[in-house]
Amino acid sequence: MKEFDPIEKVAGSVRGLSAYVPGEQPSGGGWVKLNTNEFPYPPSPRVAEAVASQISGDCGSLRLYPDPVSSALREEIGRYFGVGAENVIATNGSDELLNLAVRAFSDSEKSVAALDPSYSLYPVLAKMQASGYLPIDFGEGMSVPYDQIFSCGANMFIFTNPNAPTGMAWGEDVVRRIAEGFDGIVLVDEAYGPFSGYTASGLVGEYENLIVAGTMSKGWGLAGMRVGWAVASEKIIGILDRVRDSYNLDRLAQAAGIAALRDTQYYEKFRAKVLRTRGETEDFFRSLGWSFPESSSNFIFVTPVDSRGNSGFEVANDLFEFLKARKILVRFFPSIEKINMSLRITVGTDAQMAALKAAIGQWLSAR
Repeated sequence: MKEFDPIEKVAGSVRGLSAYVPGEQPSGGGWVKLNTNEFPYPPSPRVAEAVASQISGDCGSLRLYPDPVSSALREEIGRYFGVGAENVIATNGSDELLNLAVRAFSDSEKSVAALDPSYSLYPVLAKMQASGYLPIDFGEGMSVPYDQIFSCGANMFIFTNPNAPTGMAWGEDVVRRIAEGFDGIVLVDEAYGPFSGYTASGLVGEYENLIVAGTMSKGWGLAGMRVGWAVASEKIIGILDRVRDSYNLDRLAQAAGIAALRDTQYYEKFRAKVLRTRGETEDFFRSLGWSFPESSSNFIFVTPVDSRGNSGFEVANDLFEFLKARKILVRFFPSIEKINMSLRITVGTDAQMAALKAAIGQWLSAR
């Protein structure tokens, strides 16, 4: 066999790169899965009908390429947010949109900045592009540090709203101030926007430097279909299209996305149900004396306290392992010192949350 070491040929930007680590996807049944912020209810029945229409008969349509620019889906996204199709790009989840934006607006001389903590994929994408990445600490009480953002020198600032992993959200006045004051591209990542009651999409007509990203993975129950988007000025959409992969969304995903966006009544009903369950779960944590930021998302970022009043990394880790042993998965970030005393818990169905509460009660009794 020919001797060859691909490590010697790898690009410098990839050589020291650690891949993004997503939440665990367990195999087998019986799990209460509260670790990846998926929608706890099935997608609209219209989605099933739309997907079935694409694979009816002998599945002959699958031999054909899908619409390369997702024209109908772009139009539907535009209608949903009240903008033209020319202000929309459709992507393979919002992760692809983030990748396209980093690819288009950063390089070895143009860096990316974001608040810290935020979505841990951001620095990975920047390193893949050989771009500098500037984490900016929140101010006291998780306040937005405008002066640090405006003076950081980055070419693109990513503002996660609502924030991950804390679930906190900010309104239009904050987005406006950032778009006005930052001398570069401002990307508002609204992956959890469907649970906050606010979107900045209506501001793209006022701010040429603004990109608003979204996904159907969280609020529409289509994480398995990978449908995302950005709303921005026509110029920015044109730039993102330059670096977009050909046929980036398959025909099933396009059909599913259109059907989901059209069934607003179904999704408003079940999103409201998630919000009710979120409130009830927050009340449960308050009754235990556990602290958490007020959530505007479909998860709660809570700091557990054991029966002796202790909190911190060891307590969070112990509860995480206790729950996992009972087939209840939540998200723990042990290697991130700023947040490794807390657990991010997705809001599931009422039955799932009841199982979680019962297990936490058992943990407190045992500890």
